[in-house]
Amino acid sequence: MDGINSGITPANSLQSAKANGGLSAKDTLSLRKAAADFESMFVKQMLTSMRKAIPKEKGALIKESEGEKIFKDMLDSEYAKTASRSGNGLGLGAAMFKQLVARYGQSQGVGNKNVPTVAEAKYQVDQLQRDANAIGAVGQGRVGSIGGAK
Repeated sequence: MDGINSGITPANSLQSAKANGGLSAKDTLSLRKAAADFESMFVKQMLTSMRKAIPKEKGALIKESEGEKIFKDMLDSEYAKTASRSGNGLGLGAAMFKQLVARYGQSQGVGNKNVPTVAEAKYQVDQLQRDANAIGAVGQGRVGSIGGAK
């Protein structure tokens, strides 16, 4: 996700590795991106739910078309990306990043097999995003069930 200010440059990568629990700059950036993507997805789901809560006019002259529904979905996605990128966003991504660094940074070199690696953590966050998108698609009637298309 472009626009994420990781604050990691070659000059301060050793200091950032120490500050981030011994994680490499690549791992830190990967966790930061996963946390920001998750926050963006959460904000999009929140915006979509808020839009659904607005009552529709019963005798509207012009009905909402499929194109308008798609546009609103894309607009919500862009609003979510913008909200998560600006400053600290809602703070969810920053809190999630801090927790991920604390959890996965300690597992590096310790040999703790119960704590997944950074790559496994990113895979788990990606899986959560896919599941949430599938649940959202079912709720919006775009998909008949989580496993297949309507």
